[in-house]
Amino acid sequence: MTSGSGPRAVVGGIGRAVSRHAALVGVAALLGTAAGLGAAQLAPTGWSADATLLVRVESPGSGLAARSQFAQQRVSSYAELGTSPDVLAPVATDLDVPVDDLADRVSVVNPGGTAVLRVHVTAPTPEQASTLADDVAESLSSVVDRLESRAGAGGQTVALDLSSPASVPTTPDEPGLVLTVASGLLAGLAVGLTAALVLARARPTVDTVDDVRRLTGLPVVGQLPGTLRHDDDSGTGASSARTRTALREVVQNTRALCGGSSPSTLLLARTDSVREAVGVDGGLARAVVELGATCALVQSDFDARTLARPSTVPVGAVPEEVEGDRHGYDRVPVPDGVVASSRHHVRTGTHAFFAALREDYDVAVVQASSDSHPLALRSVTAEADGVLLVVRSGVTTVESLRSLSAELLSLDVEPVGVVMTGVPPWRRVLVRATWRDGDVRAEPEQTPQSFSIADLVDHAAAPASGRPFPDLPRPRRRPGTRS
Repeated sequence: MTSGSGPRAVVGGIGRAVSRHAALVGVAALLGTAAGLGAAQLAPTGWSADATLLVRVESPGSGLAARSQFAQQRVSSYAELGTSPDVLAPVATDLDVPVDDLADRVSVVNPGGTAVLRVHVTAPTPEQASTLADDVAESLSSVVDRLESRAGAGGQTVALDLSSPASVPTTPDEPGLVLTVASGLLAGLAVGLTAALVLARARPTVDTVDDVRRLTGLPVVGQLPGTLRHDDDSGTGASSARTRTALREVVQNTRALCGGSSPSTLLLARTDSVREAVGVDGGLARAVVELGATCALVQSDFDARTLARPSTVPVGAVPEEVEGDRHGYDRVPVPDGVVASSRHHVRTGTHAFFAALREDYDVAVVQASSDSHPLALRSVTAEADGVLLVVRSGVTTVESLRSLSAELLSLDVEPVGVVMTGVPPWRRVLVRATWRDGDVRAEPEQTPQSFSIADLVDHAAAPASGRPFPDLPRPRRRPGTRS
């Protein structure tokens, strides 16, 4: 580790926390700014006035320099005397206010190297400020006269002359609007950054390609934009060209990692959070069709389908007919017999169903999680010859990704790679540049059992009691062919 890696890691961690919780930081900054603006508006408006006193020394037989030096020696003590009870008590009595309250509004300063005293006061009105400054100056002059006469100055006479009476101020004191608002903004940013860092540490998420590699050891096959349009929802219109290109890149990169051929059954394994993978299966099914292959989108994840588009599944029943989508792929329901065999951990029905799909389609796209229905992840992994993990950048937690990886490992499944969704532009990289030599695997030799939809329907119609499932979809033409 280099000496600069520590600071870079800290800065990188702050940057990732801010980008992940940018909304929180922005809201905190806005609230801080609003609080500063409100404080500036609510702050009482004051008026300030200044009265100037000149220290005059009369000493027979002394030169001007000696008198000036003596005045400068005494003037600093007069400045401290200006806010003492001896000076302020008579003024406070006339105003009928406590001496301590008056002391908070009065200051006496001596500009360095001069024999001048400046009395500065604040008051609620301009007239009160001017009168108060002159009254305090006169009271200070009287006290100095009394003290100097008692001390006996050896022929020297000290007096304070009101050389510049206070004038009535014409403008109020600025409540510090800019400073107050800036302080509120900085305070809001500090609170937002702190909250973002705490949340990032308490709930770490997967953000980058490097995070995926570090946690799973798998390559990333594609990075989908922040907003993924659900391609099988006819009400949302067409996806952007960038999104469709990114989806086709996922299909092509998956084919490259699988030795040059597309998996006939492509499983998208998601975490238990449904929203992280919404729209991915429909988008990839469309990309498969755009690349010239026939595709079936198996409706195995009703929760994700409900979020992606209005449900076409009647309550209490599963459609018996394959439903064509306007984008060229077929949405294939899971027959009740397959659901029942899967629920009882009987592989016969599930195997026959996917074998039939392989006969009629080039690629079958399936999305599942550990708790999805009608088919859970465990029921599909044995039939899939290509598995992609779905991860949403900044949303999928490290814990959930580790749990998904552990579940696939327990099922003896080696995924092909990871699809990242919701990737902002500043985090996108050239994914193929991050691949390693061991990521590309040789094409497996498969001799799938020959099944067709028609064969299985005929088998289901037979009176034999050992049929795999009785409600398999009826046979239909292959997409792109004429009846």
